[in-house]
Amino acid sequence: MPCLLVLVLLWGCATAPRPGSARPGALSNDVFPSGLRLVVREDSRAKLMTMYVSYRAGATDEPEGKEGVAEVAARLSLRARHGGAGTPTLEERLVAADVTPRSTITYDDTELWSSLSPERFARAAALEAQRMADPLAHVTEEDFRQVRAQQLDELWVSQEAMDKGPSRRWLHEKLLAGHAYGRPAQGTPESLDRLTLEDVRAFVKANYTPAHAVLVVSGPLPLEEAKSEVARSLAGLMGVGTGAPTSPVQRAPPPAPADLPERAPPVVMHGAVSAAQLHFLLTVPGRYSGRYAESLVAREVLKRWLDLSLGLDSLSFRRTATVTFQELDGLTLLHCSVVLRSGMPERLAPHHVSSLLSSLEVFANGITESLREPANGPRRPYQRKYNAPMPFRSYTEGWVRATLNQELELQARTVSAMDIARVVRATGRVDVGGVREEQVARALAEGVLPAYLEQYVRAERMRTLVILPEPGAAASPFMKP
Repeated sequence: MPCLLVLVLLWGCATAPRPGSARPGALSNDVFPSGLRLVVREDSRAKLMTMYVSYRAGATDEPEGKEGVAEVAARLSLRARHGGAGTPTLEERLVAADVTPRSTITYDDTELWSSLSPERFARAAALEAQRMADPLAHVTEEDFRQVRAQQLDELWVSQEAMDKGPSRRWLHEKLLAGHAYGRPAQGTPESLDRLTLEDVRAFVKANYTPAHAVLVVSGPLPLEEAKSEVARSLAGLMGVGTGAPTSPVQRAPPPAPADLPERAPPVVMHGAVSAAQLHFLLTVPGRYSGRYAESLVAREVLKRWLDLSLGLDSLSFRRTATVTFQELDGLTLLHCSVVLRSGMPERLAPHHVSSLLSSLEVFANGITESLREPANGPRRPYQRKYNAPMPFRSYTEGWVRATLNQELELQARTVSAMDIARVVRATGRVDVGGVREEQVARALAEGVLPAYLEQYVRAERMRTLVILPEPGAAASPFMKP
């Protein structure tokens, strides 16, 4: 162990800049023999340090019938007792060190993270290293039952509460039924009830390995100081001097769902809403496709389409519409929602779905034509054929470039440890800004965007969900599937 520690400390010295030489925003990116990937970012603007551990294991990796095990595993890891049975739990030790641990389970990964003062970083790094080395140390059956009960309670609340949760849940489970991204990410009461502690141990053993992990450390500490501290804490996890190196776990994202049957009707559900809601879900290639810039343009096309549609038919729709963007490894989900005016007959909801989709076809085709004919916009015969009063001439390469540049500026200001971990896993690179700039440059190449919009932004690819008020019941704070 002394030799190992010397090797690790030499790594820190060999790769760190000279004191004072690290510029603000400096990054290091290392892959160790164990397969562990470590990114350290010096951010002089930040007041707090962030420790972010991302395991390449999420809801899509859960065994059939064991949905929810990923979240139980993350919560249960805080009950670990690395000092032995009967000693304080990891969560208690973190709180005593003034560190608040958090976790997020996505379809693609498990994210364990905390923000803390630089003075607490050494202690937090040591405790996180213990969790990475033995995530479920001395966890008991009682710990498991308590965590599972807590998760069940929260699941019931999230499924019943009248907020964005149910509609997002329904979008996945109803509009992507049968697909990996259509699984219940937090599990179901039935699947949680079937879980055992051994199920959780098996999931952790298979997925909480250094080769599955990307560790991102970001904050105001000088780069070399932060790296040296991590080297001391994670010495036993780097695999230095342990034989043949292990490659980081690679991802094969879930494939795109099959296209809908021709003229597929919308999915209709009832909920505690005062007026009918129309939800549209468009799936385009995800994070691993490298087509982030094209998906942003698709999002803007949908925003403009909804704004124009609601303006032309203000008697039917409330003046509210939303378009959300959810980038997953295998898919990017573009979700559009509109609300009909109160008092509108429910039988008209399918008609409005059909009308909006028809206008999308015209609008998307018009923008595609405009990008192909940048000098004059779409040809007059096109506008006459589709009776399209849209101002297509404004949708040219200049509009696309301005839209994407605005997004690049936002990315430069808001890039997070989460963004870094996901881009590192998808591309092997740590410079998120550089990756995004290259994606934008490719999207602006001649013919790329028109072909993309023509392929993906089509009315027949839209998956639709209609939520109607429950028959004979007034709106209440609960929504029932």
